[in-house]
Parts: sequence; C-alpha cells; structure tokens
Amino acid sequence: MDVSRRGWLGLAGAAASTQASAITIRQIAVDSTGFAPAPGIAHLKYNENPLGPPASAMEAMAALARSNWYYADDAEARLAAMIGKRLGVPAAQVVLGHGSSEVITSAALAWGKRGTILLPALQFDEPLLYPMAQGLSYRLVAMAPDLGIDLAALARAAAAPDVAMVYLCNPNNPTGMMLKPAELVAFAKALPPRVTLLVDEAYMELADDPAASTMLPLVQGGANIIVTRTFSKLFGMAGLRIGYAVALPANAAELKRHRLTISLNAPGLAAAIAAWDDAPFQQQSRTQIMAARRVLQAAVTKAGTTALPSQTNFLFVKVANADRFAAAMAQRGILVRGAWGPAWPLWSRVSTGRMIDVERYAAALPALVQA
Repeated sequence: MDVSRRGWLGLAGAAASTQASAITIRQIAVDSTGFAPAPGIAHLKYNENPLGPPASAMEAMAALARSNWYYADDAEARLAAMIGKRLGVPAAQVVLGHGSSEVITSAALAWGKRGTILLPALQFDEPLLYPMAQGLSYRLVAMAPDLGIDLAALARAAAAPDVAMVYLCNPNNPTGMMLKPAELVAFAKALPPRVTLLVDEAYMELADDPAASTMLPLVQGGANIIVTRTFSKLFGMAGLRIGYAVALPANAAELKRHRLTISLNAPGLAAAIAAWDDAPFQQQSRTQIMAARRVLQAAVTKAGTTALPSQTNFLFVKVANADRFAAAMAQRGILVRGAWGPAWPLWSRVSTGRMIDVERYAAALPALVQA
C-alpha cells in the first residue's frame, strides 16, 4: 500500500508551547475491528484527522442502519444542494465522488482523451494511477528551487497545443505549501481557453485564509476551472470516502459522465450531510489540528532541522535519509512517510494526529533526524 500511495507510476520523480500542549486531541477508543491502528502505534502517515466524524455524523450513521439497503441517490442530490447553496453555485455544478480522488480520476479520464495533462513533479498523483493504465498522456513540470509549484514553468508548458488540463494541489501535498492567491489567479486567467485548470483543495479548509486563497470565486465567475474538495480532512471522514468538485455546468456534466461508480455509499453521505452544517465541530477540528501542527513545528526547530511552510495537517521535514528515518521511527512504533520518490530522499512527511502521538514523534525526532 505504501508504495502505491507514493505514486508508484513514477510521477513523483524517475517543545511545544504551553497553549498548544493544553489542547488535547480526543483519544479514540481502541477498536477491535482491525480498522484503527493497533494499540501503541502512533499513526502519523496518511494525513487523517483523529477526531473522527462529529457526534452528529455518528448519530446519522447509526440511524441509517435501519434503511441502508436502499441506494442513496436522493441523499446525493440533497448533499449536492447543500454544498451548492453554501458555495454559491447551483447543485448541478457540484459533482460528488468517493473522496475527491474519484473526481480527479474522472477528470483525468475525460480530459486525457483531449490531450496531455500537466502536473508538478512533486504532488499527490495517486488519482492518476487508473487513467495511466488506460493510456493517459501526462507531463511533469519541475518544481521551483524551494520545492514550491513553479507557475511560470507550468504556464510555458501549457502553451503547447497538446495540453488539455493542468492539475494542481493547493495547498500542495506532500509539501504543505500554499501558492500566493494573486499569482494563481493570474496564472489561471492566462491559460489558453482550451486548457482546463483542476485545483485540488483537499486541505484548503485548514489554510490560514481559505476565503482569500480558494479558486471557487473564479468558478462562480465562469472560469474554466474545476475545484475539488473532500470530507476526509477537516471533517474526519477519510474512511467514509466522500468528496466533491465544483465546476462549470459543461465540465460538471463531463465529470459525471466519467464517474467510476453508480451510487455513493449511504453511511458516508449520511455523515457528510450531518457534518456539513456542524460549525462547532469544524472549528474544534481546525483548532486541534493547528495545535498539533505547532507542536510538530516546534519539534523540528528543537531538532535543528527544517520543514517547509505548511498550511495543512502535515509537515514536510528535512532529514538525513527519509527512508531510514521512517524505518527508525517505525521501530519506536511511530509511523511516518519515507521518501516520496527518488528525487526527494531527504524529505519525510509527518501528519498531525492525536496529541499524545505527535508528542512521541517530537520526543524521538532529535535522536533520529540524522538516522
């Protein structure tokens, strides 16, 4: 699994403040189903939210047990309408999927028929695995020297007549870095009309200023942009697999035509509908993720190393050797990411998690950073 989550197609390259420590992420009860990490394991690997779904979502899923043998088409329409109302677009411009990954995969399948897809060399690429197996043509664009997304290089590459789509993550995964809003807007407006821009905003709700950074206003204004988001991060529903895209009507229709599934899972839809308007939980989730991130940032400084500036629920940390570092952490029961690919052997990603687990990582980091 770990290999595929790094993008095995080769797309990725051939002490804490008192205030932060006082905010403790809720402990999840040990679960006997085998889905949660084993007792004693600090799981800081896949950018999950250990709060889990809010109580409102748990109650909705429990109530659904009485009728979950029905397909959930009506619930899909209800959630799309709720999302559209808040984001200022008609429900027809909202496309739901099994996580935002499915919607990105659908986009790659559809636009890949038209031409080449451009993406930065260091970016979440797993949704392209299936389209690649179907013959997707893609082109990687080198990162900037600071490992940020090089918009100027992407703009030059997008001028090629075969390019159909540019796919970006903002904030980016695995770096955690955010593009400057004005620069991304200028980039989007300068793209040739035939080129669609897909911006994966899976972590946007964790950014410092989501309203100023999102590309949703451009979609509302008629731009040829697809924005994808997920319930996996802020809402704590990674295992429930609900995500969505917002796009122009024609683009939304094309995404729906290439969706891989007939009907979404009812428990995930029930949880998402309940959580969408649960503002207190969403604020609690942001607060606790940010507290854990501050602990990680302080630990990095204390260990004498660096991390890229992050506006997500993870850090990209510089170590001597990311694969050896991950193995050494695993020996202590702490699971983090090794090297994203051979081009980036010095960088290891660590996710925010339960505060007790984050503090274990912080304590181990100074001794292992040069492993």
